[in-house]
Amino acid sequence: MTLDKGGGAARAEVTEAGRFYLRHGGHPDDAEPADRSEPSAPADSPTPYRERPVARARREKARELVERLLAEGHVRFAHADDKEIAEWRRVVNYAKRHGMEPEGKRIEKVPYGGPGLEFFLAEGPHPNARSQRPKTGAPAVRVPTRLVSLHPVVADLKADAGHMRGRSTPC
Repeated sequence: MTLDKGGGAARAEVTEAGRFYLRHGGHPDDAEPADRSEPSAPADSPTPYRERPVARARREKARELVERLLAEGHVRFAHADDKEIAEWRRVVNYAKRHGMEPEGKRIEKVPYGGPGLEFFLAEGPHPNARSQRPKTGAPAVRVPTRLVSLHPVVADLKADAGHMRGRSTPC
């Protein structure tokens, strides 16, 4: 493929090598030539995601995690490395996406002891869940555009801009 950006406009054109690749599935200069026959048609029924090895393994780990959470209340991985933490996060996300959380509960994850991770079951839907969004037609909450007659504590905080930026001041 060639790309010409002359005059501020882009124009792309498939080269002969590109057409060869599209027809045969390989570049004509490859050391080992690709099959010169017609490209094979894609499989009619690829393996569904839920039956692939990764999905089966995650489903099993998610099932075990939920069982442990129900029995123990929380599960901690105190010395997990980044790779293990990433995999457990994927397992929890799999459980959430596939409705594996117990009825009326949700799996939460929080850092634990530096590099570790802790999972526990929390009650009810997540505060950011769609079910927690305001209903259509709910009464609006008025928010003033200008603050007047501030509480003395708020007025002091507003006057000390450094305090609001995290700079500690003696009490």
